[in-house]
Amino acid sequence: MHGKNEKAILVIEDEDKYRRLLTANLEFEGYMVKGKANGIEALQAVYEEEPDLILLDLRLPEIDGFELCRRFRKVTSVPILVLTALNTEADLIHILDLGADDYMTKPFSLQELLARIRALIRRSASQFTPEDLCCGNIRLLKDVREVEVGEQRYHLTPTEWNLLREFVTHCGKVLTHEYLLAKIWGVEYQNEHEYLRVYTRKLRSYIEPAPKRPVYLVTQAGIGYILYPTPHGTELRI
Repeated sequence: MHGKNEKAILVIEDEDKYRRLLTANLEFEGYMVKGKANGIEALQAVYEEEPDLILLDLRLPEIDGFELCRRFRKVTSVPILVLTALNTEADLIHILDLGADDYMTKPFSLQELLARIRALIRRSASQFTPEDLCCGNIRLLKDVREVEVGEQRYHLTPTEWNLLREFVTHCGKVLTHEYLLAKIWGVEYQNEHEYLRVYTRKLRSYIEPAPKRPVYLVTQAGIGYILYPTPHGTELRI
């Protein structure tokens, strides 16, 4: 068994065999694991003792994973990694919109799962900045993890916060796909450009007056993205 790392993981999976397999492998890696078979038990576990990370299956009895994710985000900001057999873009975007930080479609390898768990826990531990940051009229409010745009405020998930913080910190500078993926998700994610497309769409819905024609968070074709402090041209978002 690997050394104890004192990080607690809540595994929410209704299939007993699969839940026991996940629990055994995570415990072998040194994690403290609690397994729950349905949403009611999972909610109770989160209320009683907040874990460091939640592994969430979407197809659950009584309360499905979508509703469970929505309820979790009302009481906790810990990372949520979704495990799902669903692979439609609409479902994946929906669960990210509800506050999930990452997803894996079944089947997946144990080593990839462990790598993503480590990356999420690292990001969660360093999600807050020492002070508020600004880029033009875009202001990040560290104490409440919100973005203020003019008179509007929007609460951000941990991943949204970390990504927008990179853009605001490097206001007016081009950030490459590879840099952003490595910085936010980890070096093992440097080819997962779909992650950036999904999350930049979400950020644009907060900061852009017309999200489909962004003038602040602008794509640099084949390179990456740049956040401008003032409106800069127009582009058709795809």
